[in-house]
Amino acid sequence: MLRSLVFCVCLMLAGCSTISFNNLFNDYASEVAPIRSAIKNNNLNKAQQLISKRAHGHANYLLNLLEQARLADLNNDSQQAKALYERIYQQVQLDNQSAKLQLSTAVEQSNALLTNDSSIAYTPPRYEMSMLHSYKALNYIYDNNLEAALVEIRRANQVQKKALQDNQTQINETQTLAQSHYPAMDELIGNIKNGFQNAFTYYLSALLYQANKQYDDAYIDYKKALEIMPNNQFIQQDLQRLAKRQNFDIDFPVDQQSAKQISELPPEQGEVIIILEQGLVPSQVEFKIRLPINTSSGDARFYSLALPAYNDMPYSTTLNNLMIDQQPLQFSPLVNIESLAAKTLKDEMPSKLSRQLLRLYSKEKLREEIARSAGNVGNIIANIYNLASEQADTRSWNTLPNKISVARYPLTPGIHSLNIINQSKINFSVSKQGLTLIYLTSINHYFNYHVVKL
Repeated sequence: MLRSLVFCVCLMLAGCSTISFNNLFNDYASEVAPIRSAIKNNNLNKAQQLISKRAHGHANYLLNLLEQARLADLNNDSQQAKALYERIYQQVQLDNQSAKLQLSTAVEQSNALLTNDSSIAYTPPRYEMSMLHSYKALNYIYDNNLEAALVEIRRANQVQKKALQDNQTQINETQTLAQSHYPAMDELIGNIKNGFQNAFTYYLSALLYQANKQYDDAYIDYKKALEIMPNNQFIQQDLQRLAKRQNFDIDFPVDQQSAKQISELPPEQGEVIIILEQGLVPSQVEFKIRLPINTSSGDARFYSLALPAYNDMPYSTTLNNLMIDQQPLQFSPLVNIESLAAKTLKDEMPSKLSRQLLRLYSKEKLREEIARSAGNVGNIIANIYNLASEQADTRSWNTLPNKISVARYPLTPGIHSLNIINQSKINFSVSKQGLTLIYLTSINHYFNYHVVKL
């Protein structure tokens, strides 16, 4: 009986080679919580020390690199951030092109039937890859390398273009029942159409094209940004001004009242563009659903499904009262990343439910086999293992910001100051017909900024 019990336990743990025992029995959101806390307390060095380094082949390898890259960004280590972002991009490209991936993915999916979804190698969703390229582009902007920044922004736009071709997954009756108990997250998701289109990326792209005097390309991407965020007054005004400049017919919705106030910028003026990112995207939480499932003996028993979800509480702005030369600024949102994350998770739920239901059946079969081989002791151990390993896969890029907004104003050439309550004023210069970008990051007690002339 002992040999049978040992064999069965080894079988249960055979799928854990790509993750640690800590990852198997503890959710990712809990693991990264101390890192998020260190960021909020403006202790970036501690945050970088706390993050565990994962070797290639570990299920969390790419996610770990994403977190490291973002921490390097926040700690003003541009070179390290760019190197990590590029490593992630190259690995994702390699995985997509590798024929071996199909076999390894099949093995991971099989392993997950005896463990949980955390044993499946993490693949960054489309909105995370779009943000990766956007951040890498920003690092090139800080280095005054506009050409390299444009390469990254094209990659970001390509991610969104490909995502539009994805198809919906079909679900069966059992999945439908489970999904009916799953949180809707409607407040968090809002009115976005999908979990990958990002007006921030398109706006940044348009801004770079405009700085490079590629006005037709800038017009196209401003228009894409407006399709995603139709009420953003700054995108509206930028698009209308470019339409006038290029003699394009206005074929996009605009607010008629604001349209009357928009005129060509005086040739002697320049512009300041302030992009403000705030907070941290929320962590996923575990949500449990109890469903009646028929066992092999025909008995109906209730089983718990552990699924990831987001608390349906939208982020509220904490940084207010920004002024340029005593003139109050008004920001307009570009993207709520929490909405993209929640919509992405909701769209992935059919496939997650499929694996979860298969896992229930597989673990129940294994429990019955162990009970037959090792008696009551085996049955108890199997039940304990099943309960302990039933953890929701709460993995996501946890160091992303929550919300990104923009403000854009014409200014006379010369030195100006941006005043923020509880922060030192930021002096910046504006040149005739020039574009000055100020990128702000505010996460509780952490605050950082970059000023660059495009």
